Amino acid sequence: MLNRRILRIKVFQVLYAYYKDDEPVTARYETFLLTSIRRIEEVYHFILSLPVELKHYITKEANPTEVKYFPTQRDIETGRTFLYNDVIGRLENSPAFLDKLRKVKFKWTDNKDLLRIIFNDFKGGKYFQSYLDEPVKDFTAKKRLILAFFTQYLPEMDDFDQYMEELNMHWQDDRKLIFNYLSKSLEALKEDDDDAKFAFSLSENWEEDWGFARDLFRKTMLKDAEYEAMIVKKTEKWDSERIAISDMILMKMALCEMIEFPSIPLKVTINEYLEISKLYSTPKSNSFLNGILDKIKNELKEENKIVKQGRGLVE
Repeated sequence: MLNRRILRIKVFQVLYAYYKDDEPVTARYETFLLTSIRRIEEVYHFILSLPVELKHYITKEANPTEVKYFPTQRDIETGRTFLYNDVIGRLENSPAFLDKLRKVKFKWTDNKDLLRIIFNDFKGGKYFQSYLDEPVKDFTAKKRLILAFFTQYLPEMDDFDQYMEELNMHWQDDRKLIFNYLSKSLEALKEDDDDAKFAFSLSENWEEDWGFARDLFRKTMLKDAEYEAMIVKKTEKWDSERIAISDMILMKMALCEMIEFPSIPLKVTINEYLEISKLYSTPKSNSFLNGILDKIKNELKEENKIVKQGRGLVE
C-alpha cells in the first residue's frame, strides 16, 4: 500500500492547483492526480535502470582517450565493475523489469553528459574504491556496491537531484519514498531470487490506494462550501481572505476525512494534516490548524456528525 501521507500530499497539490485555476475542470484535475500518483512508480523504475545505462555508457560511450595503454590491475577492475556486476546483469535481463521500463517516458540517453559525470564521480569515490579493495567480489559485495550507489551516493549527488527536478516537478516530494523503496527492494534481493522481483509495484492494492486519493479529492470538492462555512465560523476574528489558501485546503481535506472516512481515526487525520502543514504552509500554520480543527472536531462529535467504524475507532 502506498504511504497515505504521500497520497494526501498528492491530493493537496492537485486541489491547490484546482483552486488557483480561474476556470477549473474537475475531470482534468482528477486525471492530473492519477498521473501524479502513477508517476512515482515510473520514476522508481527509471532510477533503478541507471546502473544498466551506466554499463551501456562504459561499453559504448566512454571516451577512448581515457583508456590507458598500460592499465593497472585496478584500472581493469574499475572497468569490469559495472560490466560484470550480477545485480546489473539481472536488471538488464529481467523481462518483467524491462516490460515496466518500456512504459517509462524518460530516457537516460537524453543526457549522456550526466551519465559521464555520475560514472566518473562514483568510480573515484569511497564506495567504489572500497569495493575494489574487497578481497572477494561475490554477490554480496556486488549488491552492497549497488545499494551504496542508490542509498548513499545518489541522494547526495547534486547534478542527479537537479536533473530529476527538471524531469519531475514533484521530485522533492517523492524522492524520500522512492529511495526507500529502492533500498528495500535491493536489500531483500537474494542470489537465487526470481528476476521478476525488480518489477516492483509501489502499491500492493492499487484499487484501495487510488480509491482513497480519488474519494478524498472528489468529496473535498463536493462539500467545499460546507467545509468552508465550518472554518469561517471558527475563525470569525480572522478575515477569511487572509487565511493562507494552503491552510484552507488542508483544513477542508481534514474535515472531509473526519466525516467521510469512517475507518480512519480522528487523531491520525489531525496529526497527518499538521505534519503536511509543516512542509507546505506558513510557520504559524501548525498551531492555527490544530486549534481550529480541534474545535470543529468537538462540535461535530457533539452533533453526531462523526461516525467511526471498526475496532478501536468508536469513541
